[in-house]
Amino acid sequence: MKQVAKDEDINLEVIKRNVAKGSIIIPKNNARSQRIKVVGIGKGLKTKVNVNIGTSTLYQNIEEEISKAKVAVKYGADTIMDLSDGGDLNLIRENLLYAASSLTFGSVPIYQAYGYGVTKYKNPLNITEDDF
Repeated sequence: MKQVAKDEDINLEVIKRNVAKGSIIIPKNNARSQRIKVVGIGKGLKTKVNVNIGTSTLYQNIEEEISKAKVAVKYGADTIMDLSDGGDLNLIRENLLYAASSLTFGSVPIYQAYGYGVTKYKNPLNITEDDF
């Protein structure tokens, strides 16, 4: 919170109050070993640049997605979201996470379920509760 207050040029107490209210978030995954650029997202803060990348069921080129992640880091993106829904999603995320190691990184778990449904059933609408 101290770093966000400094970066945003906002009083620390304002940050604390808004985090407590839920109008500001500071994403952090303690399981990540990399040092992450801390960002605050929410009410009263500067606009952040989020980069959406990812493969699809129709086109998977992990090298292109890694290149996009590196460009995002180079040009100062704040966060990266992997929207992949095709290919080996665990491998794709692992590679993208490494390429964007200094940024907050997110994914959409239901997209993995979608990909699983396409692979297993040829139709994602047939995903069962157990598949999730």
